[in-house]
Formats: sequence, C-alpha cells, structure tokens
Amino acid sequence: MKAPPVKPPVFLLVLKLLLGVSGVQAGAEVKPASISGFVRDATNSEPLPYANVYLDGTRFGSLTSLRGYFVIPHLEEGRYLFTVSLLGYERWQRELRLRAGQDTVLAIALTPVAIQMGEVTRTAQRERFEREVQISTTALSMRQLQQVPTLAEADVFRTLQLLPGVVSRSDFSSQLYVRGGSPDQNLVLLDGVSVYNPFHLGGVFSTFNVDAIKELEFLSGGFPVEYGGRLSSVLSITNREGDARSYGGVASISLLSARAMVEGPIPAGSFLIAGRRTYFDQVFKKSDYAFPYYFYDFQGKINLDLSHRHRLTFSGFYGDDVLDFSSEAEDEDELDVDLDWVWGNRTTSLNWRYIIRPDLFAETLLSHSRFKNRLSAVVSSSGSANLALNNEIDDYSARTDFNYFGLSGHTIKLGGAYSDLDFTYGISINDYQLFSYSSRPALFALYAQDHWQLYPRLMLKAGARAEHYSLGDRWFLSPRLGVQYQLTSNLALKASFGHYTQYLTTVASGEQNFAFMDLWLPINASYDPQTARHYVAGLEWWLPHELIFTFEGYYKTFSGLLDLNEQGIASDPTDDYFVAEGTARGVELMVKRQTGNLQGWLGYAWSRTRRQSDGIFYYPKYDQRHAFHLVLNYTLGRGWTLGTVFSYGSGMPYTPMPGKYMHYEWRLDENALKGELTDRPGGRNSARYPLYHRMDLSLRKQGRLFGISTSPYLQIINLYNHKNVFFYFWDHDVNPSRLTTVTMFPLLPTVGVDFAF
Repeated sequence: MKAPPVKPPVFLLVLKLLLGVSGVQAGAEVKPASISGFVRDATNSEPLPYANVYLDGTRFGSLTSLRGYFVIPHLEEGRYLFTVSLLGYERWQRELRLRAGQDTVLAIALTPVAIQMGEVTRTAQRERFEREVQISTTALSMRQLQQVPTLAEADVFRTLQLLPGVVSRSDFSSQLYVRGGSPDQNLVLLDGVSVYNPFHLGGVFSTFNVDAIKELEFLSGGFPVEYGGRLSSVLSITNREGDARSYGGVASISLLSARAMVEGPIPAGSFLIAGRRTYFDQVFKKSDYAFPYYFYDFQGKINLDLSHRHRLTFSGFYGDDVLDFSSEAEDEDELDVDLDWVWGNRTTSLNWRYIIRPDLFAETLLSHSRFKNRLSAVVSSSGSANLALNNEIDDYSARTDFNYFGLSGHTIKLGGAYSDLDFTYGISINDYQLFSYSSRPALFALYAQDHWQLYPRLMLKAGARAEHYSLGDRWFLSPRLGVQYQLTSNLALKASFGHYTQYLTTVASGEQNFAFMDLWLPINASYDPQTARHYVAGLEWWLPHELIFTFEGYYKTFSGLLDLNEQGIASDPTDDYFVAEGTARGVELMVKRQTGNLQGWLGYAWSRTRRQSDGIFYYPKYDQRHAFHLVLNYTLGRGWTLGTVFSYGSGMPYTPMPGKYMHYEWRLDENALKGELTDRPGGRNSARYPLYHRMDLSLRKQGRLFGISTSPYLQIINLYNHKNVFFYFWDHDVNPSRLTTVTMFPLLPTVGVDFAF
C-alpha cells in the first residue's frame, strides 16, 4: 500500500511563496482557479471592508479586507454566479467562466442605495461576527462619530469614553483609561503611524479631524500580534482615501473651530486634504481682550495606482498648539513676561501595497512620527531671565506584512517591524543648561499568526510576537491566542489570552489632577520592561429587532510598572521610579443597534484596579467601580435627528487631607525660622468623590441652502447643570481651614453648522 504524501509544515509553504516558489504540486494534477480583486464604493472609489463575496450555491466565499481586497482560491473549472453584497449597497452579480489555473481579477464598484425598513440584510458587522475572531473590538464610522453629542464638535476620544471598559477622569480630559491601564499604555495609530500626544488644548480635545476619518477600530484587550509596544489598548484610525471620481468636500464652523475637507481625483489616483483651526485669537486680535492661544491640524493623503498590483499612498498629519503671550509691567512690583510656547505632532508615511499573487498580499509602511514641545520665556524687571525648554521625540519606523490566503481554512500573517527612536529633553536658563537628557533606543519585532477555521463552528487566531529592545540588548516573546465557537447561528462564545510588553513610559504622576501632555521616555537597562497579561472571555448574541448583546469578563496582571518617585530628579529621569505591580478585573455588558431610525448603545461596566508600589497597596485615581452610558440617536424625519448621551459613574479615589500641621524651615534670606500650615494627607486614594452623572443633548437638521447640503446643529452639555466634583483643595489661610470644591462643566450650549459640496 502506497504511503500518503507527507505535507511540509505551513511555515515552509509560506517561505516558498515569499521566495517566489510555487506551492506543493502533485504530478500532473490540474491547477485550481481563483477569483480576486477589490470592492469599492461606486460614488467615490473608497474601499469597502467586510463586504460579503461568494459563489452562489457553493461553500466558497470570503470577506473583503480593510483595503477592500478579497481572494477566493482553490476553485474548480466551471461556471459560477459570483455575488457581492453589503448593507446599504446594491447587490453585484456576474456569471464567471473559470478555467484551470486561471486567476480572475475583478474591480467591483457597488452603488449605494437607501435601506428599506424591515429589509433583512447582512451587514458588514454580521459578516465579521461569523468569519472573524474578534474580541474586545469596537468599530465606529465617521457618521457614528458625528452623531454623538460632545463638547463643541465631534471628537474621537470623547466618543470612546462612552464605551464600557473606558474610564474618563474628568470633563477636562479626553485621555483614555482602558481596563485598569493608564493613558500611556494605549497605542494610537493614524493610518498605521504612532501618534505620541494626540491631544489639543492640554488634553481637552483629540487631534483628529472627524471629517477625514473613514473608520476607527478600538481594541480594548486581547489584541493580535501585529500590535506591540503597549499594554492596554489599540486605537487604529483609518483616514479616507479621497474621492477618485469627482471633486467635493465639507466645511464646518463650531464654537471651537472652523474646519474643511476637500477631495477629488488625480491622474491614476485620488487625494484628500483636511484642516482645522480655532479662531478666537483672530476674532479678538485687535481688541482689548486678545486671546493668546490657538491650535490647528492639517492632514493630507495621495493615492497612486501604478497598476492593479501596486498602489502607493502618501499621507501626512501636522498639528500644533500655539501659546503666544506677553505682558508689560504696570508698576515696579510686576514683571515683564514674553512667552512663546509651541507643541504638536507631525506624521509622514509612505505605504506600498503589492499583490504578489492573488493569494499573497503584501504591505510595506515607511513612516516618521515626531512630537515636539518648545518653550521660550523671557521674564524681566531690573534684570532678565530667559528660560528655554526643548523636548522632542522622533520615531523612524518601517513595517512589512504578508497575508497569505492559499491554504484552505487558513489566513496566515507574517510580518516584521523596526523603529529607531530618538528622545531629547533639555532645560536652560540664560544659556546655562539645567537639565539635558537624550537616548536613542531601537525596537525590532517579528510576528506570525494563523487565523484557522478549525471546524465550521470553531475558529482560532494563534500567533506570537518576538521583540528585541536595544537598551540592554534583550529579547522578549509575546504569545497571543483567540478562539471563537459558534454555539448557534446567532450566539458565539469568545476567549483570548495575550502577553504584552512595553518599553516606553511617561514622566507623570498618577496623582495629578491635570494631565497637560505626556512626556515620553524609554525604559533604560536598569529596569525590566513593563508587562501585562490579558485573560478575556465572553459572548456575542444577535437578538431580534437588530439588537446585538455582548458580554465580556477580563482579568489582567501588570508587572514592572514604573510609579514616579516625586522626591527628586536624577540625571536619567527613568531612575526616579518605584517598580509597581497590579491587577485589573471587570465585567462589561453592552446592547447596541447600528441600523434603523433608532441607533446607539447601552453599556455597563464593573471594574476593580489595584496597585502595589513601594510596599503600599492602593487604588489608582482612575479606579471606577461602576460606569453606565446610554447613547441614542433617533431619526425624527424630514431631516431632523435627535441625539442624547447619559453617563453615570461611581466616584473615583482621591487622597483625603484629614488634618494640617505647621511645617517649619530656616529661611537663610531672613535668618529666621518660618512656619507654614501644610496638608497632612491620609491614606493614598483612601476616599472617593461623589458619584458622577450628566446628560447631553443634540439636535441636527439636514437640508439644502443655495444648492449646498447644510446641517446646522445645537448641542447642550450637562443639560440639567449637575455640579460634578473635579477635585477638593484646602485653604489654610483661614481658621478653621476651609474645604473648597472645584466642579466640572456647567450647562454649556454650543451651536455649529456643517456644509457639504
């Protein structure tokens, strides 16, 4: 009896493919056929992810990727009815005649249509539910972001703060605290490029212009191998590619800023340009109330199709906050001040998409990301002092991914990434250097992953990421595993495990009430990198009336966390930390509806985060036991849309001041012993603020004016003017000492209007 042929390991097959060698052949066996191509929107040529592509009457089918690409391999010779469907678009069908060994390449354009009420249609999210292992993942479109009531205008981070598992410290900060992690543990990517300080106005608003966003994907835990360098979450924002068929754009003015976006075709491609700027400094420029601050951001994207196999994409983001303030002394007790402060982000990237063969898809990304913080201050009276601060991060990175679809039931990803990081910090007075620090670490990573349809109802996503960190010349291995079992056609059980490593930290104390910006530093060879392990399990249940119910429980362990030692500053700032560890656990429930006249979600989260630092156990300031969010958008008809957000959360910890004492010190200038009343703190974060609750409302009207689509809107923040506590402080200048409460946003109405042309 003849022994069956021995199949080579999967990684050898992929290696052969990468070297241009054909797969395993069996004598004169007939080569199979395949169908591949891209699916785009017929009106603007934007790629359509998660469209369902299949051959009618067969088990062969696939989903389009984020780039709109699909491939159906291993097809026998014959005639097939090829179908593409996606909610909100006309069904596309064509009869195909396939011959042995033929690779059929299609360019498919789907035409948008109005959705009929009551129509049963398979959505992109439904396709992902059935075909992808996705855990702790939320996808939001530009339209969904624009519908959520937020301060002044739509904001990415403010919307994410309404998801279960994401904690907001206050109304004044858009920073994200995800499942017990701090903001520096979140990886923020704009078209694949890291953004280190994605905030304007000291953290109140995010830097991302919603008009330019196509989709964002937020992974709050258990994220796969292509993501590394952070412990808690990944926010991946994909900007629109630009309309390749006609010119158009949008413009908007709100109480915060004026913004615009223009897009259109160019030879063999498309472009998109978007910009935003605050305008109060210009409005009051020649008045007695000069406003010394503004911010702007500008971004662009150019796509060039060199052929159906090759596409180049150039993209860039440029944004700054500018504070230009000066004052002249009116009497001898005052000082002349001249302050020039600029901080902001720059990202530039080149993406090359290459279809090596129909079942092998490659992408290479070259990028540069920079955050700068430059301050110049001149203070003068009889003499003068010139303070200069220059902080800068430069990140030069390269990444290549290979996606292979040629093995039945498998989608294999192989990739590598390299980052050269340059950190520079300096402070000087009158050209005398007070502090200087620089470091240039490098990160190198290799990763592999297999998305395996093990059985019709069971899918696995298993992989590992190997990383090398140049400071200390160390290697680290991060295994990842995700599993999904389809219990019924509408109910799936999910679980994941992941080990994560982080090599950067921020110079910040977790006890501060204001987080103006993150000052990033690499972890030096004296410390082990920070690590976390994620254990996640849950279910996703598709209910009648287009409702989706999700439930997840998680447990996370942290080690090697660096907790700032505020007693002093060493020559290397990363020597000023205590090494901490901790745990985070919680459960999250959400019911959402993303189609029909009534859309939104209802989310609840219970969580508990605990830290141990310098022998002390405590709850960090972002430990919130209960959080509840209701987000609804209702289409009233005749162009009217009503949106509302209600948030409720239990109080977060703070360190109480149960008493005061007289602190004495010898003043050399007065040659005397002086005393000052000082707070006597209680246990670290041993008390909690009162519970938080707030309701926001928005009303929007779609219409046309002089042939231009218009959408004026009214938003009301904190509708019933609840005085949520921001923090307490004690005034010791009176006796007895007086406790003063600082509150958050009062009732704030804002108006604006959007234009589309």
